[in-house]
Amino acid sequence: MPVRWILFRVVCIIQMLIASVFMIMGVIRLIGDPGFSAFIAVALFLVIFLQTVLAINILNNNYPNVPVTGIQKTNFNRLFLLNFFFLVFLFGMIFAEYRELNDVSSFIDRPLFKLPFEMFISIVSDLVVLIFQFIILYGLYVLRRELYFNFMKKEFEFEKDQEL
Repeated sequence: MPVRWILFRVVCIIQMLIASVFMIMGVIRLIGDPGFSAFIAVALFLVIFLQTVLAINILNNNYPNVPVTGIQKTNFNRLFLLNFFFLVFLFGMIFAEYRELNDVSSFIDRPLFKLPFEMFISIVSDLVVLIFQFIILYGLYVLRRELYFNFMKKEFEFEKDQEL
């Protein structure tokens, strides 16, 4: 397996761990203060978690030359489209956290980037999730194309016999 797919698997595993932690935090928030944003956060990180599981599953079961078909293709398409929808909410979370940090900085009359680093942990972690999610979405697109092209180039046993 090429190094790029090993690195892709590592990114998926890290994203899976991050999504798990954020999903648990979202469930705790949903129980303590039920609301639409808490529900969306739980759904967002659940979809991210499911997509990373699907990515690792496709990499393990289909690489190098088995195309994505059947129920796996249906799940792939649904999760891929849902992730684009939920990326909007992830961007919204990042902008909301930035606005909160900006409000805090104006409240205490300090420049935004002079605030303590601990106040930036939430926005930095959301940015990491966003970057990893773009890597995973792009990686899944490339992986699916590569699986299809490898399948089309694959020589079957009966083709080899005819050449002799």
